[in-house]
Amino acid sequence: MSLSAGTLPRPAESGDGEHRRPRIVTSKQRVTWVTAALLLVLVAGIVWSLSIGSQHIPLTRLPGAIFKPDETDELIVHSIRLPRVVLALCVGAALAVAGALMQAVAANPLAAPEIMGVNAGAVLVVVLAVTIVPSLSGAPTILLAFGGAAAAGISVMLLAGSGRGRVSPVRLALAGVTASSLLISLTQVLIIFDENSTDSVLFWLVGGVNYAGWHDIRILLPWLVFGLLGSFALARSLNLLALGDDMARGLGQNVERTRIFGSALVIVLCGAAVSVAGPVAFIGLIVPHILRRLVGSSYTVLLPLCSIGGGVLILYADVVSRYVRPPYEVPAGVVTALIGAPIFVYLARRQKVTS
Repeated sequence: MSLSAGTLPRPAESGDGEHRRPRIVTSKQRVTWVTAALLLVLVAGIVWSLSIGSQHIPLTRLPGAIFKPDETDELIVHSIRLPRVVLALCVGAALAVAGALMQAVAANPLAAPEIMGVNAGAVLVVVLAVTIVPSLSGAPTILLAFGGAAAAGISVMLLAGSGRGRVSPVRLALAGVTASSLLISLTQVLIIFDENSTDSVLFWLVGGVNYAGWHDIRILLPWLVFGLLGSFALARSLNLLALGDDMARGLGQNVERTRIFGSALVIVLCGAAVSVAGPVAFIGLIVPHILRRLVGSSYTVLLPLCSIGGGVLILYADVVSRYVRPPYEVPAGVVTALIGAPIFVYLARRQKVTS
């Protein structure tokens, strides 16, 4: 029996829409066209982002500005705009792939880092270190984010009742939104108690790449590479997991190990992204759902495309943020929240509410 993405049969579906399994079918021609379109949009977004700002730089000068940063315009591109573009692509890739992984591991279409409270948990621990517990501020921010993300994700799963069998999408969403609201409120309380740190931590409440630097990229890049490679290696196992636990076990899949490894990768990707860019909202929810409609549910295809699509979404959100109130800028997280909130409501309304 072949287990390739294009030949897997569609498993039997129960009458309850909540328990339906995705059909893992992918058209190679469609994947090619979608990939080409994403890359084209990506290149256009990079050029657009590098050329706009308080000082416009002609397109003809961009190549020299990137590779030979000698003059004023070139220094602006190399030291300010290029790190911003690279960080947007890296953070978007991390959050989008983490969202797809979380939906596969939880077998839930509404699972995403921001819905499950993972991002909010990472932010709370980082802000706690900055404001109330100075002894923690000596630890690497990325490790603090890992700890907060892991604690929040586990708490939400327990709150949703994952130990009592299959968790409905709506129950998981409610548990995640409740936990996220609580964690965000606690973060705001910490800021109120330490007004001197307000400016330095306010960034963590929204998320964005406005203050990106090459140092942030050096921090994020090793964890991003590890998380992406691990996710791509897990793709075939996730395809089997999507067929249902019983069928996956019948095909020799270790379901528990796949879920544990997938959850660990989610924590790595989310913690790394939040540590340098804050909790940019709804990337992990929007991108996987859009790409599933375009290329199907095979994770061998979906995860690599999510890494491109997530970067594209944050890149364009960052570009749009510069036009909201020029010459001032708003964080990209505001733009993604405005896009993602209606999509989340639409997806939640599609799910059948069960007790």
